[in-house]
Amino acid sequence: MQNHFPVQIRFVLLLLFALPSFGQSVDKMFGCGLRDKDGNLWFGTAWEGAYRFDVTTEKFTHFTTEDGLIDNHISSILEDKAGNLWFGTEKGVCRYGFSSESDTVKTFSDMTEKLGVAKFNFNCIYEDKSGNMWIGSNGWGVNRYNPVSGEVTHFTKEDGLGSNAVQCILEDRSGNLWFGERAGGVSLFDTATGKIIKVNSDGCFSTQIMDIVEDNSGKLWFANLYSGVCRYDPSAKTYTHFTTAEGFCNDTVTLIYKDLKGNIWFGCGSSKWNAGVGGLCRYNENAELRPNGIPFSGFGKLGGDASTDVWTIVEENDGTMWVGTRGGLWRYHSPSGKFIEYTHKVNSN
Repeated sequence: MQNHFPVQIRFVLLLLFALPSFGQSVDKMFGCGLRDKDGNLWFGTAWEGAYRFDVTTEKFTHFTTEDGLIDNHISSILEDKAGNLWFGTEKGVCRYGFSSESDTVKTFSDMTEKLGVAKFNFNCIYEDKSGNMWIGSNGWGVNRYNPVSGEVTHFTKEDGLGSNAVQCILEDRSGNLWFGERAGGVSLFDTATGKIIKVNSDGCFSTQIMDIVEDNSGKLWFANLYSGVCRYDPSAKTYTHFTTAEGFCNDTVTLIYKDLKGNIWFGCGSSKWNAGVGGLCRYNENAELRPNGIPFSGFGKLGGDASTDVWTIVEENDGTMWVGTRGGLWRYHSPSGKFIEYTHKVNSN
């Protein structure tokens, strides 16, 4: 059964989940990003389409509906194995790649109808090891699309999901898929049985899961919006909950990122309901052996107040880190050890 939220309710959800801090001015909200196979960076914004940063020329190229995007609100970006870019938007799913008519010019194409999905808000797109595309929506469950056969399978609460609002997806090294949900916690797709089961973490998960990452040791990290992070160890089958009470930087966690060296970073948001000032937080694996036992380091504000709400992290091939926030875009400057705001350069391009 389809669960379509009215437009008014969807707008309220955007305010509650995408804008955890109120009363701040917003220049641009950078909510997602990736590094493509050519080493260039892509950033999705909440209302102004997508930007591509060419690492060779250091120039930004702006893409909007005028260039073929189906919507300017970009919720997620994925590059598939063939080199196509997929954009999840508030009005469906769009692909950027070579069309059947041309193998020299990349174009945008609306994949919504082909994927068998409605014109809906899509939070995440994920490609599994078999090449299937998984598309999580904000109220319509999750769809699995096989690009070879064209088969589409739709999963909802009736099939075992805890919620029809799927925020993030991860395939672990065993081949099982984890779904982080809003108002539902975590569900697991067991590839052996083809069934979805609800995951019981004994209180470690909140009902709102913003991101999931697997670290180099095989442990899974879950971002709990307003409730810190949860770490699951599959070998021991144990959960560890980190909040400010255990020394974590901030209880309002918006994303988790594993950098090229395997370090785990957390993007945090400022909130009047929880402790912490937002910004960046990093996990130090060896710190758990230290006397104070606190394995996290906070980096706080990057700049103005709106920059405390971190929504995406992307690296260049050389490890240079970029951070997208509610207030703009920031790039790490190695000589000074500080983040430099690049929002004005985006605007100028």
